[in-house]
Amino acid sequence: MLTDAVRERMEDQVDSLAGRVQEAADLAALVKAGRWPASPLAAFVLPLGVRALSQGDAAAGVFTQMLDETVGILIVQQAAGDLTGKTALPKIDTLIATLIAKIAGWRPSGVFGVFRVARGQMLSADNGRVIYQLDFTIQNQVRNLS
Repeated sequence: MLTDAVRERMEDQVDSLAGRVQEAADLAALVKAGRWPASPLAAFVLPLGVRALSQGDAAAGVFTQMLDETVGILIVQQAAGDLTGKTALPKIDTLIATLIAKIAGWRPSGVFGVFRVARGQMLSADNGRVIYQLDFTIQNQVRNLS
């Protein structure tokens, strides 16, 4: 699964995130409990979906179709004592640049394409917490023998 590959890459390549990268289920459990991560920095890797790039082709017993798969990284940076989160913004900027450098252009094993940046946006900056989402998309090919 691509989320596992991205999570492992983040853990291995981004020192500040070592031991701080979690899965979508971990985020869901925190949201359900009405809590946020205890550490000042946390990241969650989320599967955001698949989009068909074509209707596919079937010929000589083989079906092929190109797909884009998107993986999101939700970054939660705490800024203790700063209700606006202003002090967290430079840290987020540095982390975003590092993540782009380590993931964009990278090809996980068994995948057709390489990751590219799809979008990034700040979701929230209040109560001393900045939440930023950075999405990466990769092209892959379905190839089924019939």
